[in-house]
Amino acid sequence: MDGSLCSDDPATTELAARLRRGELPRVKAPDPLAPGDECHFVTPVRFGRRRADQYGHMVLTSGWLKFRGTVDVSVAWSEVADAQCARREMVVSLRDSRRLFRFLCHSEAEAGRGVLIAQHLTQSAQPPPADSETSPFHHVAL
Repeated sequence: MDGSLCSDDPATTELAARLRRGELPRVKAPDPLAPGDECHFVTPVRFGRRRADQYGHMVLTSGWLKFRGTVDVSVAWSEVADAQCARREMVVSLRDSRRLFRFLCHSEAEAGRGVLIAQHLTQSAQPPPADSETSPFHHVAL
């Protein structure tokens, strides 16, 4: 997370503070989830661009970014490179791809909260950087 907020409403500011403390919100999922998966955010969205838009719900779980609509889409957080806010739109980029997912929310505040949670879940899914101090292989001089 870069620390900048898409929206400065009090709920978004409070969510950012909770995420910094490692506290993810829990909400009721619209569909059953896999064992161990928790739902953190659900909102109605328009998915896509212009003529190909689909209406449905974006669901952010501990393991997945999901779109539930006419066509269902699921992306593991380990495949997500970044999430950014562009006004009312949440833009998600994928690793090793130029593909972008665009989710139009009802408000900038809603998009901002979704982006904050998505950024947190994306960072949590990434393996820790290789560090010589924590590596299981150490060079030993004999």
